[in-house]
Amino acid sequence: MLIRALTEKDIPAWLALAHEGDDIVSGMVPDIATFYKGFDEYMKSKIKQQEAFMVVDKTTDKCLGIVAFSKKHNRITFLGVIIKADYNKVGRELMKVALNQMDITKEITANIFKSNAEMMRKERSLLEDFGFTRTDNTILEAGAPAYQMKRPPRKMVSVG
Repeated sequence: MLIRALTEKDIPAWLALAHEGDDIVSGMVPDIATFYKGFDEYMKSKIKQQEAFMVVDKTTDKCLGIVAFSKKHNRITFLGVIIKADYNKVGRELMKVALNQMDITKEITANIFKSNAEMMRKERSLLEDFGFTRTDNTILEAGAPAYQMKRPPRKMVSVG
């Protein structure tokens, strides 16, 4: 596995990954086209700000997963692993990249769709493994009902 920042050339791979969850999302929103409104601008913004990273299979050069985040808001804004990949292995690498870019001394948030689909259960479990807990806050993520998950601040450990 190789981890690298996304470029605009990676947008088709990101869209393909995002659309793997269309079956889940279409059951949560009246119009899936409305759900994706603004997604192109979001992707370009994350790429430009160097806040989007991809795990790539070294042998095939294919995308295995993507994470995007906001340093300003200390939030994971996108986390996806292709269906055929080892979710835990790829997801862990993505989470490490994101958390290394954010301020762990402050609360970190992530939103996850309110769904019991296997993909959402895996994402929720991964976030919990990294210290996130689900809050009672139900919010809308691009029009779809979601839970907010929070990771409490961590103390910096000085070495030496």
